[in-house]
Amino acid sequence: MKKLILILFLVSSSVYSEANTDQKNKLWTFTFIRNSTYLFPYEKYEFRDTFGGYRNKGNETVNNFEFSFKKRFQDSNFSVYTDFLEFNKRSFSQQFDFYQNNQLVATSSVSIGDYFRSQIRFGFLYSLTSIPNFSLILGTRYIKSELTDTFPLTYSIRFGQKYIGPELGFEYQSDKYANFFVAFRISLFQLYGRIYNNYSFSALNTDQGYISVNINPYTKYIGSEIYLKTGYYFTENAFMTIGLKSIVARVLPDDMRVYSGDTRYDTLQNIEYGLRGNYTKSDAFQSVVIEFGANV
Repeated sequence: MKKLILILFLVSSSVYSEANTDQKNKLWTFTFIRNSTYLFPYEKYEFRDTFGGYRNKGNETVNNFEFSFKKRFQDSNFSVYTDFLEFNKRSFSQQFDFYQNNQLVATSSVSIGDYFRSQIRFGFLYSLTSIPNFSLILGTRYIKSELTDTFPLTYSIRFGQKYIGPELGFEYQSDKYANFFVAFRISLFQLYGRIYNNYSFSALNTDQGYISVNINPYTKYIGSEIYLKTGYYFTENAFMTIGLKSIVARVLPDDMRVYSGDTRYDTLQNIEYGLRGNYTKSDAFQSVVIEFGANV
């Protein structure tokens, strides 16, 4: 990370020393971002609804990195942007309650699997001439995530989701004041894809001696992202920002009926889903963000 920051600083400084051009001639912006993220993923809630006895342990966090770039088209109000994020959270854990004779005897933090998430944003920005420093966003967002765990001959789980769809929003960055500036981005998205709840475990009191479920319903993923930050320019081109980012979404599957091959298990699960009357779950992430970038 230190090497990348140094490279960004040297590149921007060298460009500035070679040609003291106006900032408007800078067409490219590259940024490297470090996120410290609190995780509230959909997969956690689906796991808890499927397997009883688990509850929130507290906030799970992960440090992750994001890369983005933006290119402004010369003599135009249009820009193109993209950013990429991917991370793994090993041993994602929840609190498990141990009972004996219907009495709570102990609680313990138990790993429910490894969590993976990937996100890609791509689209266009249009700078409004009537409102300085204000741009409209028209793009796409791709998301894939999953929670997986397995133990040979005993159980296997894979809860996940994968979507793509449109994103609309706007962003603003103020003029510099003593090299400081503030910026924000707000975007709304509605994505389409599938969730997949695939799990199996041994169960001697069932028709087959095991339970195996594979649910892959079509799903809508509707949410918003808010990103607030303040920054400082070290040179004409190199900058650093500190900010907060929040992503909140609703997961809306078409159908969650269970077909495992075991009549008793399927009936109990489907009655529970029916009584709940709502398949909707949430997916949320809150991040503290440190960003290093350069205009070239």
